Amino acid sequence: MSIDFGNKEAREGYLQSKLDDLLDGINSSYGQALLDELMSRLEATVEDFNKEVDELMGSLKKSSEEKEKLIQQIKAGEMPSAEKASPDQEQGVEEPRDLSEWEKRLEGIR
Repeated sequence: MSIDFGNKEAREGYLQSKLDDLLDGINSSYGQALLDELMSRLEATVEDFNKEVDELMGSLKKSSEEKEKLIQQIKAGEMPSAEKASPDQEQGVEEPRDLSEWEKRLEGIR
């Protein structure tokens, strides 16, 4: 039996038939309500999964493009703009930064 999982109706039909087999014993009391709730939760789970995969793929594509750009800059002998050091950094001088509350408390303990 070949099922086209790319088709929503085919997926739902497949799941419906499998769940019907599982729910035969309790079908008279809770079957339809339980099946409806289960189907809605499965649909929400699949939608969330697809959304997360799309976000991950977009992030992966963006990261890959940035890496390729950096590689091309390095091959061309350019220093990547994000990593260019300021004159102070080249001399080893650190710029002061704001401390978090946790870091301030640690400083006070010393």
